[in-house]
Amino acid sequence: MRKLKKRTKVILIVFITLISLVAIAAGGMYYVAMKQLDKVKYSPLPKDKKEIGIDENIYTEENEGIKGNYINILLIGIDARHPEDFARCDTMIVATIDKKHKKLKLSSIMRDMVVTMEGRGTMEGLNTDRINQSYGYGGAPLTTKVINENFKTNVQDFVKIDFSGMEKVVDAIGGIEIDVKEAEIPVMNNYIRELSRLQNDSTPPLVTKAGKQLLNGRQTLGYCRIRYVGNRDFDRTLRQRNVLTEIFSKVTSQDITKIMEVTSEVLPYVETSLEKKEIISLAKEVALNGVNKVEQFRLPLEDNVIYIRNEYFLGWDRQKNLEALHKFIYEEDYDENVLN
Repeated sequence: MRKLKKRTKVILIVFITLISLVAIAAGGMYYVAMKQLDKVKYSPLPKDKKEIGIDENIYTEENEGIKGNYINILLIGIDARHPEDFARCDTMIVATIDKKHKKLKLSSIMRDMVVTMEGRGTMEGLNTDRINQSYGYGGAPLTTKVINENFKTNVQDFVKIDFSGMEKVVDAIGGIEIDVKEAEIPVMNNYIRELSRLQNDSTPPLVTKAGKQLLNGRQTLGYCRIRYVGNRDFDRTLRQRNVLTEIFSKVTSQDITKIMEVTSEVLPYVETSLEKKEIISLAKEVALNGVNKVEQFRLPLEDNVIYIRNEYFLGWDRQKNLEALHKFIYEEDYDENVLN
């Protein structure tokens, strides 16, 4: 296999699954929202839960009512600039709409985590591989299945977006405020220059100072790509979650006209297994339950570097990490039997 091109590190726009709340807020705007959602690419997942890795012996009718308060959707970020290349998902976040506690929860899964799945390439013959390889091997269905099987989750839908959508939406809402550290500036600016070259833009919007400041879309994307400042990918996923939180906060404070503008900008970059009516129903759940608080979590908990066949991975304590994840998502409704 030829050497892969370096990929843009992307950030997912979590609110795209919620953006159609304009239909609820505006009442008569329902038809307009449905027309906007025509811009989204619809890619259904298998209806059989076994095919996407959900253990039906765990998620039974007995606990489905409890779990109904917690809607889990997988958010996938890829760089679609080079479709001829092997595609990895650089960003994976389980977004939980917690109706009971009125929260949106973001659980980042780090791309270098070692998981149980059919290994290929250098991992050929092993039941082990890096989790971000799953998208290249089988797209969103396989990534969803691998996450459900390894983390005992019940994710039944996904939303995928490429890097262009993030830049567009940040610009559409007038930018977001981010506290940029001095050490991040040169790395961030290198990414901004690269992005500007791809856009044939001869005047890249470089960042010239540290501190809290308003970033535009390209600057925000450059910020999200930073990986080797601080604690490697651990800090990168933290930056991404912080950006998501700022975007969510700013979008939900906009008026209906602005929300429609943002929707129009981002939806052409979106692919999802959710049907249009499901997205609007989801938006209704968010609006009626007053979901407006964002909380963050990350897997793995530990920084445990391991090597398999001379390949770098992040190892993790299965029981410890799964308990922490499920307690974060379900709080007092956490069921330890799910993990046994």
